[in-house]
Amino acid sequence: MVSLSSSEFTGRQARALYDFVPETEYEIGMNEGDVVWVQYRQCPGWLIADVHYETGLIPESYVEFI
Repeated sequence: MVSLSSSEFTGRQARALYDFVPETEYEIGMNEGDVVWVQYRQCPGWLIADVHYETGLIPESYVEFI
């Protein structure tokens, strides 16, 4: 399996385990059960993901890969 931080990682679907309400302009909200497309790991604990046609940061611990 390719690391989320690797340049070889090309994205993967994940499902939101919890609702997430953004606290900054860089974060993006999601609801429990949403299917999101994870682009890569920005930094430990945070992912860049596409959620409902928008892109932003989401907490890694709030999703499970499918």
